[in-house]
Amino acid sequence: MSAGYAITTYKIQLNYKHLDWFKKTQSLFDAVLAFYYELLERQPEALSLTNQNLLRHLELQTIKQRDGTQPETPLPFKKIPLYFRRAAINAAISMYRSYTSKLRDWETGQEKQMENEELRVENSGPESQSDSESNQIGDADLFQHSPLSILNSPLKKGRPSRPRRLHMSMLYYKGMYKDFADGQILLKLYTGKTWAWVKHRYTGRPFPENAERMSPTIVIKKKKVMLHIPVKEMVEDSRTAKERVKQNESFVAVALTGSDTLAVCTTIQADGRATAPYFIKGGKALAHRRKQLLGYTKRSSAGNKAPRFMTQPVGNAALRVCPRGLSSYGQAEAGSVPQEHRPNKKYYDKITRVTDHYAHEVSRKIVDYAARQGAKIIVMPAYGNSFAKGTLPYLKTNVMDFIGRRIIRYTSYKAWQAGIVVTFNSVGNAKKECSHCGSVIYKYNTEYQPPSQNFYGGKNFRCKEGHKGSTALNTARNIGKSFYGAFYEKAG
Repeated sequence: MSAGYAITTYKIQLNYKHLDWFKKTQSLFDAVLAFYYELLERQPEALSLTNQNLLRHLELQTIKQRDGTQPETPLPFKKIPLYFRRAAINAAISMYRSYTSKLRDWETGQEKQMENEELRVENSGPESQSDSESNQIGDADLFQHSPLSILNSPLKKGRPSRPRRLHMSMLYYKGMYKDFADGQILLKLYTGKTWAWVKHRYTGRPFPENAERMSPTIVIKKKKVMLHIPVKEMVEDSRTAKERVKQNESFVAVALTGSDTLAVCTTIQADGRATAPYFIKGGKALAHRRKQLLGYTKRSSAGNKAPRFMTQPVGNAALRVCPRGLSSYGQAEAGSVPQEHRPNKKYYDKITRVTDHYAHEVSRKIVDYAARQGAKIIVMPAYGNSFAKGTLPYLKTNVMDFIGRRIIRYTSYKAWQAGIVVTFNSVGNAKKECSHCGSVIYKYNTEYQPPSQNFYGGKNFRCKEGHKGSTALNTARNIGKSFYGAFYEKAG
């Protein structure tokens, strides 16, 4: 069995005494980055080299050699540490490659548009028309179809522009930090006059055992200094989903809802039996917390004289955001406000953090359940990339209501760390058919409500054959049944 690895970024907070030292170090890093970025702009042909060779090429041009040879373009900064300089060079290379790649894609699109325009002119030119039609074409029409008009016509806009701000958070290689253990780290900082080793304590979640800590990145957010540390963990089982299916591994099917039960899991055995249902709740608590935070924003906007209990707007109007996938014009039409300029920003940030907290909690429980059941595959529902593509009603609400996509995203990397693969299966009619007999189901909440096929949010169901139970569990079983029939039966 081949082994793989998983890399997770841990974000921990540094306790510091000299915030200005961090800011001065960041300013110097940006200055070195800008110097090498401008040097790359003068020799774009050097991008044909690999990153390692390009780094060496730039160093030879700017650093005095051991034999005393003076550089062509000396670095206008004194006493820059070796690994600090190389981190800035790598950042400049990465930023410039990204810009040139976007520019190249844009130019390719322009060329294709020109070719399509010329082809359209050839197909609709005067020579392809009848004599009677050609006689009716005036000088203005001829100019519209001439090559000169093609050059003067407004082509696809959006040419990538050079980065306005040459900035990137500082990546610290091993020469810039040491003694990284026991809740403390020694960092090399620029004080404005000289370089100094400064010890800092940090707070955050503990690192896993037998994991490799890679080079950290220092991120300054106002008065907070964060350390982003990639942690590399070995994954013993790195088989693909196809290999696991061929070996008849059991799998877990998951259904996601917008009710109190955020997720429902069931284990599908190698023979196709659905066993061990598992319900993960927390939707009511999440909805209550969101409503409470939205109430704070409404009362803050209305002033202290506003009543304590008042009707709250829902959806995008309340959060002042627009659905994903809209252009900048569509966002303006939807009335969205940039996040940094949004009123009551702290409350909207809290809503995001609360939603992330529940998404992480649910995803962790899904992975732990799969590990307890000995499953090696987790089958999640396949939703569209945008909310407009969703066929289910709760997928067409706003970006803050349904957290299913976050749960899927967080489950994917947590499962891989545990040696479990996440794959996807279409929902299809999983919410409309009985998992036992395949007939149409009728949903309801309580026994006093008449069951209906179009009941939105019905927790329970019945079918004509007398089967009944949880709607969410029925959906999970149908997703598992569909995946089993599409892959396991064919593999067998």
